[in-house]
Amino acid sequence: MTSVGEPLEINSSELVRLLRERTSAGCVVLDCRAFLDFSVAHISESRNVNWNSMLRRRSKGSEVALDWLIPDKALLGRLRRRGESPPPPVIVVVVDERSRSVEQLKEESVAQMLLSALRNEIRTQICFLQGGFEGFSEAFPELCYRKTLSAEEPVPKGSSGRSTPTYDQDGPVELLPFLFLGSAIHSSRREILTSAGITAVLNVSSSCPNFFEGEFQYLRLTVEDNLAADIRACFSTAISFIGLRFEYRPGNSSE
Repeated sequence: MTSVGEPLEINSSELVRLLRERTSAGCVVLDCRAFLDFSVAHISESRNVNWNSMLRRRSKGSEVALDWLIPDKALLGRLRRRGESPPPPVIVVVVDERSRSVEQLKEESVAQMLLSALRNEIRTQICFLQGGFEGFSEAFPELCYRKTLSAEEPVPKGSSGRSTPTYDQDGPVELLPFLFLGSAIHSSRREILTSAGITAVLNVSSSCPNFFEGEFQYLRLTVEDNLAADIRACFSTAISFIGLRFEYRPGNSSE
């Protein structure tokens, strides 16, 4: 596909006008900030771009494809204008933390990689938000989602009378299409693991057993659950274990 030229830089007021005129169907806002920052606060109806150190290592020295950055296949299809005739006009707005212009972006930044991938793969108007999320949230806080941090609410009790923590009541949290974050309760329930398509478990604890040896791949890293524990020593081993599982996922080629 041919490029549509340099990204158009817009300010917060111009983005508001786009959102009001086009709604989410015609204006797609892609947030390049870290997942945890995005989960706490973001522009309403914006999408987070999946990126992490593992993918960064895999892409070193090569172009980054949109498939790596945007796991939502339906959204990718819409951006690539497939399956519709005539294709609907779509404007894509790239947002980072606070950069005031495209010129300020470092070559290795997520925003720069996303802009390059968009220019290479789609034929639509690409915009960059001046001042990023920080500037937009200061000017239009009412158009941003912010997670409310409050005291833990009462939770239901099981038949034993013991309370079940809120984070154990649902399934594990999907951080990426191939990566989940869960608790010891989740790891003890075979149906939860299988329904999520989990094939390997990274067990970071001092007491939780590997419940289903022989059915799932396990790596046990013994770490005490206290503030004095130095988890940095486990990072390299944990990242390698996760990375190996990703390398051999169906549809991924090994390097």
